[in-house]
Amino acid sequence: MKKLLLLFFVTLIVLSNAQTTKNFVWDGTNREYIEYVPAIYDGTEAVPLVVCLHGLGDNMTNFSGIGMHTLANSENFIVLTPQALIAYYGTYEFGTAWNSGASYLGIVLNSSVDDLGFFNAMIDSTMALYNIDPNRIYFTGFSMGGFMCQRVAAEMNSRVAAIASVAGTIGNAMTAIPPASMPVLHCHGTADTQVPYEDNNYGNDAEELINYWVTFNNCDTEPIIDTLPNNVADGITVIKYLYDNGDYSTDVEFYKAVGADHQWLYPPTNDMSYTIAIWEFFSRHSKEPFVNTEDIKLIENGIIFPNPANDYLQINSGIYKKYEILSLEGKLIISGDINKNTDLDVSFLDNGCYFIKLTNDINSITEKIIISR
Repeated sequence: MKKLLLLFFVTLIVLSNAQTTKNFVWDGTNREYIEYVPAIYDGTEAVPLVVCLHGLGDNMTNFSGIGMHTLANSENFIVLTPQALIAYYGTYEFGTAWNSGASYLGIVLNSSVDDLGFFNAMIDSTMALYNIDPNRIYFTGFSMGGFMCQRVAAEMNSRVAAIASVAGTIGNAMTAIPPASMPVLHCHGTADTQVPYEDNNYGNDAEELINYWVTFNNCDTEPIIDTLPNNVADGITVIKYLYDNGDYSTDVEFYKAVGADHQWLYPPTNDMSYTIAIWEFFSRHSKEPFVNTEDIKLIENGIIFPNPANDYLQINSGIYKKYEILSLEGKLIISGDINKNTDLDVSFLDNGCYFIKLTNDINSITEKIIISR
């Protein structure tokens, strides 16, 4: 239990007085968020929207300190920083927590709270007031807020153009399947003592998360690697990995902060700014180019069924010629050729979730399958 209490964020930058606190009742509970509209916004053109999610035990005022609103002043986008609700286990108070799918010893905080509904209502309310580009809505978050971003990527996939998580991965209790590719940026310190880089008790490990999205997006498996300048004596070296050429212009970007603990990097204390890197990533992505509803329909219309499957999986396709079944970490389990109608024996697979990837000479689709007996 004690470990869960440690997922909090530390103030970095003084909160701007230009930010406005708003609230409305959602699901019978008063929900709050901070809205920041830059002075350069005049409503004549549609602007991006960035949603920032704080960590466990933190609050919206403190997390506004990452300085995303400062970038908004020059880049002309609107920032929303919502507030999570207090979580309890019995009578014990854990502090504020998102219903993120992160779990520890089977405990999922605020599992009955409809945070996704709150996010959608908050976005709808903002779009009613301002000229928001619906194809450029982004989520970023730290620690439990990072876990929540991963849930957003799966369950608000059709509405969100890209996510960026810092020190928060896919939670152990997450079961949702992303319906389409998603650009993902992730930052993680190798010396993180609260959400460990390896042997993460709350979800998958940092590199497992990267492998998940590289496989799901069908990105190049060999990354472009760049070690950032190391001029500040902070004991941290940042290595950037870019996995490019994913389906529908998606990519995966990973900042491995060697020596960093559970922290948000920012200058002049550190060599890089996570906030700037995240906005630069967001600014390259729009929802329109990579959401391919035809591929989603192919799955829904029975190219791959049944899903969940028992001992056999049927693949009906005159388009795709080969299949691969992979673990959630992206490891190849089995592959083969597809005839017009292929009955694939999956009786050897344990119950659980896997990826199936169908390919031809031009393109591919990847879908999560569930084996359940």
